[in-house]
Amino acid sequence: MTFVHPLLLAGLALVGIPVLIHLIMRQQPKHLFFPALRFLLQQQRTNQRKLRLRHLLLLALRILLIAAISLALARPKIFSERLNLTTDRPVAAVMIFDTSPSMEYTVGGRTRLDEAKRRSLELLETLPQGSRVAVLDTVDQGGEWLHSLSQARERIGNLEIRPNNYPVTSQIIPAYELLGKLAETPDLPDEAPRGVLFVFSDRTIACWNANQMDQLQRRRDQLPAPGITALFVDVGVENPASVALTNVEAPNQIIPSNKPVIIRATVKAIGTSCDTEVVCQIGKNEPGERKPVILEAGQSRVFTFERRGLPPGLHQAEITLATKGPLPFANVGYATFTVQGPHQVLVVADDVANARIFKLALETREAFQCEVISLGEARKLFPQELGKYRAICLLGLAKPDFTIWERLEEYVKRGGGLAVIPGDQETDPSSYNLAAAQKLLPGKLIRAVIADEVEKGAVWSAATYQHPVMAPFGEWSKNETVDFLQPDKEPKASGYWEIELPKNQDAYVIVFYGEKKPALIERNLDRKTYRGHVMLFSTPLDDANISGKDSFGNNRPYWNNYLKSSFYLVLVHKTIGYLAGDADSGNFNHPCGQNILIPLPQTPRFPTYMLQGPGLSNAESVVTVNPTQSDLPITKAVMPGNYKVFGADGRAMAAFSMNVAPEESQLDKVPLEKIEALFGPGAVLPIDQKTNFQDAMQNHWNQPLELLPHLMILILLVLIVENLLANKFYRRQPDEESQEPGSKLIHEFSR
Repeated sequence: MTFVHPLLLAGLALVGIPVLIHLIMRQQPKHLFFPALRFLLQQQRTNQRKLRLRHLLLLALRILLIAAISLALARPKIFSERLNLTTDRPVAAVMIFDTSPSMEYTVGGRTRLDEAKRRSLELLETLPQGSRVAVLDTVDQGGEWLHSLSQARERIGNLEIRPNNYPVTSQIIPAYELLGKLAETPDLPDEAPRGVLFVFSDRTIACWNANQMDQLQRRRDQLPAPGITALFVDVGVENPASVALTNVEAPNQIIPSNKPVIIRATVKAIGTSCDTEVVCQIGKNEPGERKPVILEAGQSRVFTFERRGLPPGLHQAEITLATKGPLPFANVGYATFTVQGPHQVLVVADDVANARIFKLALETREAFQCEVISLGEARKLFPQELGKYRAICLLGLAKPDFTIWERLEEYVKRGGGLAVIPGDQETDPSSYNLAAAQKLLPGKLIRAVIADEVEKGAVWSAATYQHPVMAPFGEWSKNETVDFLQPDKEPKASGYWEIELPKNQDAYVIVFYGEKKPALIERNLDRKTYRGHVMLFSTPLDDANISGKDSFGNNRPYWNNYLKSSFYLVLVHKTIGYLAGDADSGNFNHPCGQNILIPLPQTPRFPTYMLQGPGLSNAESVVTVNPTQSDLPITKAVMPGNYKVFGADGRAMAAFSMNVAPEESQLDKVPLEKIEALFGPGAVLPIDQKTNFQDAMQNHWNQPLELLPHLMILILLVLIVENLLANKFYRRQPDEESQEPGSKLIHEFSR
């Protein structure tokens, strides 16, 4: 119970006034000597008992009268546990609507969101005049009070299913903020409209984030007294039955042209068994591959689709169920991947013939297409022309100049991979230590270290095989059949360049030689500026220094034994493949609601791009980009489906897929105790189409009851009874004046 004017309760002290008056006005019986004394004493005792009873009754009525007046002035209120929206007092109602894809579950042609909207409109009809309403959904965070109930009806009518959702718990704190500020606004906080929170949801697992409970409970406890009433209206189906495509994934999204494309689809039978098919169609002109699906209720199974022979480029797949369930978004899934042709690699050498073995090693497995040019030709290429190559190798250059380093820096900034492989003693270290070169290289060349025999060379250290380039070597070391891991064929370098690493730890040594000398180093570039990678080798890999013969057939010393086994081939493939992007898994598949950054190609560049996909307006299809941006931001692609990005030349330069989060297909209910821990016991209201919403809410309300009208009626009744009894008890008898003096004395004595 609360009071509007609690200080006026001090008036209850006035209940002592009737007691005081009673004691002052108390009549004492008169003592008379009379012959028939025995009879009179008996009559006296009888009359005294009647007199005492009358006085006590009037005393109680007068005390009750003063107490009722004091209580009425203090305006007490009590709280009823029954829902009663028909009172005259306005309420402040915040309605949170779950608009996640699971609310699209359809029964009788009506989705769960349709049911929530219908029930909320019924609720609006029962709200007292002057009530305030705020309508929040689980996509647009936050909200505000609407100006009228008609505006609330319009806002509810415009709600629709959107896949980029948050749990309903994310909107509870904004709801508390709205209700808390409203309660603090009036001069008399108790005069504020009663705060009510309604959550309309299907109560599926994805709608409730238990990790937010502590924060929500703390904010709830901070609300001004007497707090708010919260009700979770469960519009979900009690026993859902559906077959759902819960997940679609492409494990490898960048696939070499000589490898198969693999797509996995997970199908689940929810609440019922199913006998249907799942169909995977890649491209619009390709026939779909079908697989039978026979599952018992509650079972799920992963179906794998494999395709070979797809041409290089971007591809998109659509996976569908032959039988459509009541959950529309779970009937179809999407996947994007790219089939990658040979990497274009540019090799720059002083002598083109000196790169023959290197070029042959790259092109052996058809994973690379290699072009070899001289340093003079390379100086003529601008960054736009270099952009068509996935990796560039400086192979044995004696004296690279400032121009080539400057253009390579721009190339690496745009995402290109650079391999720097010094030559023999004729190499000028100062050319590699230029300021322009050191912006890219992970160290400085100091001097060439040469041993007399290869057998005395430095051995690669297996303990450092942790980089993506060298990780396969660790696996191969467990296989005794790998030739270059045999004791007599292990890779050694009898000649190598001593490299001074920067003091700022800006370099990562991928592999050491046995004496802790760097063999292969990568530069830790700032990823905000440089999108590519740079690697520095410490031993030559050109023909003259690994074969013992130069291009003229003259004998040369061996700098390493890499060509004595398959190690040379493996090393070239792994390092250049890493620089060309093989280590990048690629990510073309995203959950709905995620903003996407698409790397822009080095060339060509356009000021605007066209986005094509489901649910996009004409304005949303145009994406603009600043000339300085290296990525294209995509923020309007929110609906599930396949999307493509086209340049101004009309060619598709990127593609991706959006899918609803797999947890939206989980139709299991959130346990009642988790919701009641925040909203209170009995706060969850299960409701179906046959339930009357008003009746269902009758036991879920905490509405204050104003006692002032009842007290005023009580005061009036007490006054009437007190006056009637006082007149009856103290009125003079009509014949009292005509009695004999003796009789009068006897009468007085008897009183």
